[in-house]
Amino acid sequence: MKTVIFSGTSEGRSLCEQLSRAGQQAVACVATEYGRQVMPELPGIRVHTGRMDATQMADFLRDAEIAVDATHPYAVEVSKNIRQACQQAGCRYLRLLRPKTQVEGAVHVPDAQAAADYLAQTEGAVLLTVGSKELHCFTSVPDYAERLWPRVLPAEASMQICKKLGFPAAHLILMQGPFSEELNCALIHMSGAKWLVTKDTGEAGGLPEKLAAAKKCGCRVILIDRPQEDGLMPEQVQQLLLPQKPMRFPLFVDLAGRRCLVVGCGKIGAHRAEVLLRYGAEVIVVAPEGEAPAGAVHHRRAFEPDDLDGVFLATAATDCRKINHEIYTLCVQREIFVSTADNRDECTFFFPAVRTGANLSVGLVSDGSDHKKTARAARAIEQILKEESRT
Repeated sequence: MKTVIFSGTSEGRSLCEQLSRAGQQAVACVATEYGRQVMPELPGIRVHTGRMDATQMADFLRDAEIAVDATHPYAVEVSKNIRQACQQAGCRYLRLLRPKTQVEGAVHVPDAQAAADYLAQTEGAVLLTVGSKELHCFTSVPDYAERLWPRVLPAEASMQICKKLGFPAAHLILMQGPFSEELNCALIHMSGAKWLVTKDTGEAGGLPEKLAAAKKCGCRVILIDRPQEDGLMPEQVQQLLLPQKPMRFPLFVDLAGRRCLVVGCGKIGAHRAEVLLRYGAEVIVVAPEGEAPAGAVHHRRAFEPDDLDGVFLATAATDCRKINHEIYTLCVQREIFVSTADNRDECTFFFPAVRTGANLSVGLVSDGSDHKKTARAARAIEQILKEESRT
C-alpha cells in the first residue's frame, strides 16, 4: 500500500513517525523548504518538497492507495485541491482533523478580514499570530504599521510578505512556535498588546498557552473560527493505517544501582521517581520546580542532552510536549529505555501501575484505551495482595 501524507503540521509529522516505527513506508509532502527542515529524517519516509496544484497532485497520486490530508486546519484551498486530486487519481482520501479547543470570552470572527474590520473599530497595539498569508487583510486597519505586531515564521518568504505590505522591521516577530505561556506573556508585554488575534490552532498549535497568557496579561482575544469540515481524529487515522500492535511484554528488570532519569517533577514525575527509588534505582530528577522524593538527586534546571549520559532508562514527564518529544528522540538514538508520560506512541517501555505485597510485585499497563479500567484493576490487585499478606 502506497501512502502519501500531505504534512507540514505536527500531526503530519507525528503520523510519519508512527508509520516509520511500525516499519511502514510513506511519502510525506511538504510545500516549502522550511517544512522539509522541520521534518525529521525517518526510516521508510521519503519527503517530497514543493507546492503542487490539483492537477500536479493527481499525477503524483497515480500509484497511491491512500492520501492523508494532514495540512493546517485553515488551509482550505489546499485541502480542496487534495480531495479533487484524489478523485481524479482514484485514491482514497482521509482528512486528519486537529482537535478543537473550547474558547470562552473571545471575540469570534469568521475570517481574517472580519478580524481586521473589528480591529478597525478598536484602539491599542495588536499581537497578530495568524501567519503571513493573510496579513494583507490587516493593512486595512488604520495606522496598522504602528499598531500591529505580526508573529510569523522565520522564513524568507514570510519576511518578504511583511516587507512588501509595509510592516516595519522593528515590529516583526520571526519565530517558530508553538510557544510557552511565559513566552507569550513576554511578547504581549514587549509589544504592549491590548489585543491578540489568533486562530483555533488547537493544542498542537499552542492555543491554550496563548489564551492563558492573554488572560494573565489582560489582553483581549479575537479568534478566527475554524472552517467546518469532516474527517477523522489522529487516533482513528492511526487505526486505519497501522497494524494492530501486540501488548507489551511485562519484563521485570533489576534496577538496583542503575541510573534512572526523570525529567519533570509534577505529580506524575514525582510519583515515578518514588517508584523507581523503591526498586533500588539511582534516581536523577531534572526539573526547575517541584520537590523530588527523598533519596533522589534533584537538579533544579531545564533538561540538557548530557543528562542522559550513563542512564539505563528515562521517563519524560514535563508539561511541555516539545521537550518530552526531544527526550524521546534522544533516548531512541542512544538506545535508552524511555517512557513518555503524555504520548504512549513515544514509549519504548510503559511505566506500570505498581502494586506490591506478600513478597509479590505486580505491574499493570493497558493498551491506552481506558485508564480508569487500569486504576480499578490496580485497586483490586492491591486488595488481593493485602489479603495474601495476612494469610
